[in-house]
Amino acid sequence: MAIAIIDFIIVAVLLTGDLLSKHYAASILPEIGGSYEAIKDVLTFRYSENTGAAFGMFEDSRVFLSGFVGVVILALLAFMVYHIVKKKYKEKGGVFLQVALAMILAGGIGNLVDRIALGYVRDFIEYTIVYTLFKKDFAICNLADVYLTIGVILVIIYLIYAMVIEARKEKEKKALAAQSETPTTSQEESAPQDSEKVGEDNEVTPNDAGGEGDE
Repeated sequence: MAIAIIDFIIVAVLLTGDLLSKHYAASILPEIGGSYEAIKDVLTFRYSENTGAAFGMFEDSRVFLSGFVGVVILALLAFMVYHIVKKKYKEKGGVFLQVALAMILAGGIGNLVDRIALGYVRDFIEYTIVYTLFKKDFAICNLADVYLTIGVILVIIYLIYAMVIEARKEKEKKALAAQSETPTTSQEESAPQDSEKVGEDNEVTPNDAGGEGDE
């Protein structure tokens, strides 16, 4: 059950950090003009209230988003609990995958709390470096979004790794199967040759027959 404790601690710490950061951002940033440039042309803290999903999608769809996210969180939680109880996590990603899922769970819960309690999600992290480099505005996000992004990236990395390992195993199986078939084929080919040699050794030549008759 150690992995369950690790998951609980990760979710608790990340969720606390997300909710506290949102609270302070909502309390402080509006009082100083709504934004604060932490790193010039790189990172700005700008308070924003998002009633939709990521990048402004499904705006003003509180009930739908809350219900959808709630179902996803429950499904993810059930998946994690099942793998821990059945101890399948040891063969399915181990601690790496569990940590990735815990980050996704913490991010999902963090934004769900905002939607249910406030009707919107508090965002405050603006990556102004995107505008500096590409002259394009990037969506403002929060720590929960950061957790979700990192967690999804880690899951993708695990899936790619798992596919590579599975492909290697299949390749090794085919190689072993080919090696096991090769000796059998050689033995079958050599058998007729051996029988022919035995026939040749037992064959009596006319000279041999005649010699025995003269004696």
